[in-house]
Amino acid sequence: MERPRGTKSKADQIKAFLEQYQPKLSEARGFLQFMLSKEEILRRTDLVSDLSGYDCAILVSAKGSGTWPFLFRRGDKIYTKTSQAVVELMKSLPERIGLCLSTAPPPWSEEREEFLRMLARWHDEVFQEDLERLTRRQELLREIDRALDERDRKRFEQLSAELRRMR
Repeated sequence: MERPRGTKSKADQIKAFLEQYQPKLSEARGFLQFMLSKEEILRRTDLVSDLSGYDCAILVSAKGSGTWPFLFRRGDKIYTKTSQAVVELMKSLPERIGLCLSTAPPPWSEEREEFLRMLARWHDEVFQEDLERLTRRQELLREIDRALDERDRKRFEQLSAELRRMR
């Protein structure tokens, strides 16, 4: 059966979101697929960027966006689990449902910028430490091979002990 034009367009937009983005909350993918399978839910759903004004609102965020991973609001009750949202929708279907598929990046702030710089420095330091450890390990293995070739047992034991301490 062919979907009515409005629901087909909504379904296409939801499918496009799922193809292009990975939801922050992995269960949200299944929730959106649940919505796609329910014609009546799709018919009552409006795809919006602002959920204010909707008594029943659903937010699904893509990884990397600056919004909450998943949120289902019905009246004054808020649910953050997709299973709770499915139960609520199956109990009774609201007349209008606002669905926001958020891909907006987090807002810029000095604190966020500083955090990202600190994270980059930390990553570089950890990478440098790992690189130095790997280089030293390779150097020790070459020296151990040389000690074995020269039948230098004392040097072999000393280098082997140092290699074990690195682990």
